[in-house]
Amino acid sequence: MNAMTGSIPTKKRSCGTRVLLLALFLLLGTATVVLFLKNYRQEKELIVPATINLSENLLLADTSQHSVKLVVSGSPSALKQLDTRTVGCQLDLSGLSKGTHIVVLSSSDIKLPNSVVLTKLLTPSLTITLETPPFAKRVDVIAVLKGKPAPGYAVTGVSLKPDHIVIKGSASKLEKIDTVKTQPIDLETASESFKKEVPLDLPETIGVTTSTRIVVAKINVSERIITRVFEKLPVLGKGLDIDYTIHPETIDLTLTGPETIVKAAETDRVITVTVDLTGLSSGTHLLRAAIHLPVQVTLIHANPEQFKVEIAK
Repeated sequence: MNAMTGSIPTKKRSCGTRVLLLALFLLLGTATVVLFLKNYRQEKELIVPATINLSENLLLADTSQHSVKLVVSGSPSALKQLDTRTVGCQLDLSGLSKGTHIVVLSSSDIKLPNSVVLTKLLTPSLTITLETPPFAKRVDVIAVLKGKPAPGYAVTGVSLKPDHIVIKGSASKLEKIDTVKTQPIDLETASESFKKEVPLDLPETIGVTTSTRIVVAKINVSERIITRVFEKLPVLGKGLDIDYTIHPETIDLTLTGPETIVKAAETDRVITVTVDLTGLSSGTHLLRAAIHLPVQVTLIHANPEQFKVEIAK
């Protein structure tokens, strides 16, 4: 009886030991997973710009941006948060002279945040051509327009101030530049003239002798003037109650004026042509017609100019 009672604490201690070991194994497993995830690294391919430092008496002959391809590695979270603006290739070429050079790249030229490391440098070298500045050249400035004015309106004039500039740079850069354009000037729905400061569309590698790269554009916008032929408009007599005939009975008019007014006249029938018969006696008369037009519309030509009127006796 006493022997059986003494074995119960032994079994409890054995069970507690197993629970403690199981908890220890789970804790070690969790720590291992965390450590694995922390040390797990991925790779990512990047193309980054090359920033080139030159001596003051030299310029890059190639205006395009040099770039470098590379592979970096880091934790998934570090790569996800990687801002490419913090990655770049910085080259100090201040010791080079005029001409074409093959610049061999090294890992020390690559600037990376601390959270990632350079794995591979896929661009081993860059070809750099250097020239001596400056050359100056006078060129005209051309306005670039985009969009359309409001319906019935048109651009009637464009002026720029200044309308020419002096650019400077290497000979190879300037030889193909005959004019400099502005950034696009938006005309969308414009119904009146306006002035606007507009930047020049000019690479930063091309210098200008002025202190600014902005010109003032004056855009003249006015109603569009069109010409239309109105055919077979009826000719009416007025001022006489007795029978009469007018020959021919219609007239053709060539009119000019603002587009919106002329087009409205085509549908609204606001144009009238009359012959004044007041006080005329019976017989045949050769008369001119009175043509009534909308304001701002001008008569260019009328056919015929005279009409034969026969008044009954």
